[in-house]
Amino acid sequence: MKVSIITVCKNSEKTIAKTIQAIFDQTYPNIEYLVIDGDSQDGTKEIIQQYRDRIAVFLSEPDNGIYQAMNRGITQASGDFLYFANADDYLFDASVIQDLVDFVLAHPDCNLVYGNHEARFASGDRAIYQPVLPEKMLEEMVCLGDDHFHQPTSFFRANLFQQVGLFNETYKIASDYEWFLRFLQDPTFKFCYLPRTIVSYAHGGASANIVQLFTEVFDIQNQNPLCSEPEWLIKRLNKLQTMFVEKYDLLERTNTLSLARLRHIEGAEDRIKTLERQLVQSQDKSQTDAQIAKLQQENGDLQARIAAMETSKFWQLRSVWFQLKQKLGLPVDRE
Repeated sequence: MKVSIITVCKNSEKTIAKTIQAIFDQTYPNIEYLVIDGDSQDGTKEIIQQYRDRIAVFLSEPDNGIYQAMNRGITQASGDFLYFANADDYLFDASVIQDLVDFVLAHPDCNLVYGNHEARFASGDRAIYQPVLPEKMLEEMVCLGDDHFHQPTSFFRANLFQQVGLFNETYKIASDYEWFLRFLQDPTFKFCYLPRTIVSYAHGGASANIVQLFTEVFDIQNQNPLCSEPEWLIKRLNKLQTMFVEKYDLLERTNTLSLARLRHIEGAEDRIKTLERQLVQSQDKSQTDAQIAKLQQENGDLQARIAAMETSKFWQLRSVWFQLKQKLGLPVDRE
């Protein structure tokens, strides 16, 4: 069985080498590797050229986005199965493709195989995510749950792209979501879960643009007849209501924690001012100076913690929540 692995990239000089190397480290021998570059203007093309003798197809030309590049790769690939290795992702270990092939050979009726993924966060944290099983997948996708399958964890039988069609190039972020909805609504296709981690990918990227992502996702849903059926509309509404309550609870808990820290630092500043006033009148100046220095250190540490907190996603959510309350004319109680 030939496996075609497609990497699409543009200006990816910081990550492309690790993506490529993880493919060449695979123990499975029959791999066709294709790299579709969007005419990078940094050092990406030069890095790719270092591996050129092991790359079956290398195209570098301007494109209209990641999905046009992926479609170009699909039309150039000749493998029985396709896998997309994005330029800031890498296969989890050297046996991934071998395990996928073994699974397909043992389950020849599977049109698509999906597995777990490791998310790498900017903080340095990592987490393994396991998607729902096939019987729950359609509901998870339609109701926008967090545990649906993802393109970087999916192993596609090549003829699926003739049967389902290519990625819709109208969308810039969510076209894989639109493709999966089309795929899931055809009962003749079988998709199978492989309980192993497929890929490690950087959390963020283009999909981190939440406004554009959900604008596209909701447009896709509004144009999909299944998503507008009464039964599915009720399920979608219930899921969105649950998500709203969960996010509101998170904001409230984060707000309480943030205010506690703010009160702490404000208290330290007040104590420093008090001691500074006492310093002028103090007979034991050395003792007062030591107390002031201690509180100044405490204050500096707290200021640093607050500065770090303000850059976090929790703080950003909190700020957005206050802005929303102001726009709705609701009282903004920061106490």
